[in-house]
Amino acid sequence: MKIAHALEAFDGGATPVILAAGCFDGLHIGHAAVIRIAVEHARATDGEAWVFTFDPHPAKVLSPDHAPPLIFTTGQQLRHLQEMGVDGCILQPFTLEFMKQEPVAFFEHLHGCIPGLAGISVGADWSFGRNRSGNAGLMARLCAARNMFFSAHPAVCWGNERVSSTRIREAIRLGHLADAAGMLGRHVGTIGTVVHGSKIGRSLGYPTANIDPENEMLPPRGIYAARLRIGHRLHDAAAYIGHRGTFHENEPQVLEVHLLDGEGFDLYGQEVEVNYIEYIRGDRVFEDAGTLQRQIESDLAAIRAILAR
Repeated sequence: MKIAHALEAFDGGATPVILAAGCFDGLHIGHAAVIRIAVEHARATDGEAWVFTFDPHPAKVLSPDHAPPLIFTTGQQLRHLQEMGVDGCILQPFTLEFMKQEPVAFFEHLHGCIPGLAGISVGADWSFGRNRSGNAGLMARLCAARNMFFSAHPAVCWGNERVSSTRIREAIRLGHLADAAGMLGRHVGTIGTVVHGSKIGRSLGYPTANIDPENEMLPPRGIYAARLRIGHRLHDAAAYIGHRGTFHENEPQVLEVHLLDGEGFDLYGQEVEVNYIEYIRGDRVFEDAGTLQRQIESDLAAIRAILAR
């Protein structure tokens, strides 16, 4: 998949481009519907499907102290876009200067930077331009004036409510992983690099990979049935998010993963992704290592049963 780090860096020639535009944090099922339309129309017209989004997220610029934690890293977003059949992605830097463009000027900027722009797909509630004064209705008229394809997909619902990144963040924060996964269309995932830890798990007979997470938000502290993506393969695993209070006081939160299919993996320095399948229990402090070991055995039995389903 091709990547342009600004509109001005787009280099797609005159090939017809169908552009899916929006802030796609999490790439949830509503976002997927918008992007799917762009991909399908591009395939039907021998064109390319591109995504236009912002990096950083506008909230990081407009209200950095109150910006919500992002569900995805940029790397996760790009990987999933490629899996969805997207041909290219424009990661537009969001600046105060860019924000001041009037809606029509923004549309002309798009068209000037993408010579083959043949269509635009957005969500029905999408807004653009200075003070978010442009909407789907205006974009429809602008596209019609240039004989371009346009689609404004209605909101997608889950549990009789509109799917949004805000709802998904709240579900993750509360540990409602089934709801979050339903709205995302995939399990909640944390990407990060495997780093050296204190080897506590190994001393208990359950070696773990310690992961330095890149994501801004994680599920609540506790034990999870999980799958660890290493390269293109998924491995059954137990995940732990917590402070290891049985052994340490006031330790920073850690993310550890124990692989269920044996050792033999040298993961140090590798980028991996934890996919949380189901919550098992909360983080607890145990009176001694033996009590913790017995609890781990019970946890692993429960996790194996869940992952075998």
